[in-house]
Amino acid sequence: MMSFRPRPQRVAGCRAVNPVDSSIEPVGFFRTLPTMSKAKIPATGEGYLGEVMVHRLTRAIGVVEAVTEGKAGWPPQITLRLRDASVKKGRLVDFREPSAAEREKYAAV
Repeated sequence: MMSFRPRPQRVAGCRAVNPVDSSIEPVGFFRTLPTMSKAKIPATGEGYLGEVMVHRLTRAIGVVEAVTEGKAGWPPQITLRLRDASVKKGRLVDFREPSAAEREKYAAV
């Protein structure tokens, strides 16, 4: 007795894939992304809250305390809290990611 199974679809130049028991992930779905890292979106400022950043002009290192979302062509504004409890405010482009040495120095203090 034969069991009914759909026939594999044939695509020119590719091997046949059975849609019923295929282990291929759908396009745009990555199971490992949330566990690997935090996604940052520079256009809106999403994902920068709590990150260690460096002020480009003064080279002050601190943690992002607040993010004002960028909308309609305006850049996001962030507030950086420094170790001495002072605050640096500015656009996202005024700040950068710290190098490994700067990150280490900030964590050691």
